[in-house]
Amino acid sequence: MRRTFIGLVLCLLALPVAAQNTDIEALAGLQFNFGNPGARSLGMGGAFLGLADDASAAEANPAGLTILRKPEISLEARNYQEQQIFTTSGTFPDISRTAFSHYSQAAEVTFASFAYPHKNWVVAAYYHQPLRNVGAGRDVNITTNQLTGAISASVPNFFLPAQNPTGPLTKAQCEALRKSKNDFFACLEYTVLPFVSAVDVQERTYGVSGAYKFGRLSLGGTVRYQRFSESALTFRFDPDTLQPTSVVAQATGDLASVNSKPKDEHSITYSVGAKFTLNERFSAGASYKKGAKFLAPTFIANDQTGGEFFRVAETKFHIPDVYGVGVSVKPTPWELIINADAVHVTYSHLVDNFFSINSNIRKLGQVFKANDVTELHLGGEYAFLNLKLPIFVRGGAWRDPVHSVEFVGPTNSVETIADAILYPKGESVTHTSIGAGTAWKNFQLDLAYDRSRHYRVGSMSMVARF
Repeated sequence: MRRTFIGLVLCLLALPVAAQNTDIEALAGLQFNFGNPGARSLGMGGAFLGLADDASAAEANPAGLTILRKPEISLEARNYQEQQIFTTSGTFPDISRTAFSHYSQAAEVTFASFAYPHKNWVVAAYYHQPLRNVGAGRDVNITTNQLTGAISASVPNFFLPAQNPTGPLTKAQCEALRKSKNDFFACLEYTVLPFVSAVDVQERTYGVSGAYKFGRLSLGGTVRYQRFSESALTFRFDPDTLQPTSVVAQATGDLASVNSKPKDEHSITYSVGAKFTLNERFSAGASYKKGAKFLAPTFIANDQTGGEFFRVAETKFHIPDVYGVGVSVKPTPWELIINADAVHVTYSHLVDNFFSINSNIRKLGQVFKANDVTELHLGGEYAFLNLKLPIFVRGGAWRDPVHSVEFVGPTNSVETIADAILYPKGESVTHTSIGAGTAWKNFQLDLAYDRSRHYRVGSMSMVARF
């Protein structure tokens, strides 16, 4: 006998509460990346804080702008493929997960800047799109019988004792318990409701930067006006009829945003940076970026709400703070540059005051986590300067520790095991990157490609000086 778990649907409809983010399935398995702009930086594994020698420094490390001697315009376009990981089958804790690809619609302009130097001062204005994720996925493999037309779905399941459960059982353990108790209902099988999800998340930054050079030390800062929009929807279905049973969403704006293009939320934050240049062969840099908070309420529609969306929580999306330090070394006078960065990202902000749509999960307190991580970036550039048109080749790698939201509470009830299935521990990944570029007297063109197991991005950027 199988019982379908519906606890995630039967949330208690009460007055909205304030919280950070929520455990709807559409957000499971997402791992956001907040790298530096520019194809040159991307080609060197994102290691750029200690070098920061072009107009993209306005976002990466504003103190680096002081190296500029001419007005400079920079433009970058990126195209990416990113995968979201869902649990699709298996018996807990032995579950299977599937990666669903999210694609950008085109090669979007993700960075543009203008920098103007004057003596020891440099001012800059820029646009940056650090976050763009559009895609859909599901936790089941839906099949149709070609002879009968019957529709079926394979969903994750688990077995749990009916009395005083301390944790899930295997199927064999469940059958043994039934036999020892001479009671089929001494152990029951549960399944998670099949679901389909859709995600559309975008953050855009408009910044004004300034930097000043004091001898070998440069200091810089940026005022950042940030716009954020999100629409994350989960459609749940009856496992036998595959008819929809509920819709849960997190979306910026009001109820209209759930059914249409999400509205923008706004915030003003800042970033600061420093750069120390010992000589032509060594420099070091550091930066800090303050993460913004955006209101993104959670809504639900089911039979209890009469099919209409009900606002259940005033949830927020808290962008992580980012701290970074880096060094840049030139072992040879001109040809070779080696960069190394350490970047700390406070992904734990994603689960501050986390809101579960299930009241029984809320009673347990903080049972979700997202790890703060320190990324290590290493990359380099070699210049072939003897050619008529100089060629720059680049390569790099960086480690992205696991930071997706994870359920870490007890697994001794139907509700907690279901969340453990939907939000299991993620995985760390290693990125590798390559890049190349060329330069004329006042123009530079760069290309780069970064890839890991679940993420690929191509970039092209241009710099014009006058």
